[in-house]
Amino acid sequence: VQDLPEDRYEEAVQLLVQHFLHDEPMCKAGGAADEPQSIEGFSNAWRAILQDKISLVCFKEGSDEIVGVNVLKLCSKGVEEGIPENAGRACTNMLRAMEYATRNGNLYARYNVDKFFAGFALLVVPKYRALRLAEEILKARVPLGRGIGVQLTSTVFTNKFSQAAAARAGFEETYVISYEDLRTTGPRIAFPGVETEFIKLMSMKL
Repeated sequence: VQDLPEDRYEEAVQLLVQHFLHDEPMCKAGGAADEPQSIEGFSNAWRAILQDKISLVCFKEGSDEIVGVNVLKLCSKGVEEGIPENAGRACTNMLRAMEYATRNGNLYARYNVDKFFAGFALLVVPKYRALRLAEEILKARVPLGRGIGVQLTSTVFTNKFSQAAAARAGFEETYVISYEDLRTTGPRIAFPGVETEFIKLMSMKL
């Protein structure tokens, strides 16, 4: 696991479009992979976030084949990140749900920090998913954070598999809400057919 090289940014984005939009529960429920506006919305968001130059990649041992990627963004207190206009329905719904969970986590006050870095996509290519690579990619945030002087990482994990990987990697649950409560309270966003019960904002001090 290492920093994602700039000359592989676009390849990483295309892998996310190919796999993440089909597999991630909110994207799958919203039909993101079949909505051109959402594909463009996600792609542009990932390209912008990659410019923070802190995203991680996992290469297959002994080769330059990408087997995993984690898109990471540096967030700072007092800097509001709005949801892009015309990002597509599926993209907008996911970003709204993530923003709601993150806001309710009160990260700056709870952890007494003025910045943290957040994950905006964690992908392990399907044929490598039995190897617990997600856990190793998440653990790599520890040396990354220490290297850039950031003491907290936090992410909204949307499925039970990434939630389990995060727990094994040392993350704690900061804010939890069920998909049902997302539909009936708060942002009132429905993600039909989702097989995971909760979304979890999970955090780790570095």
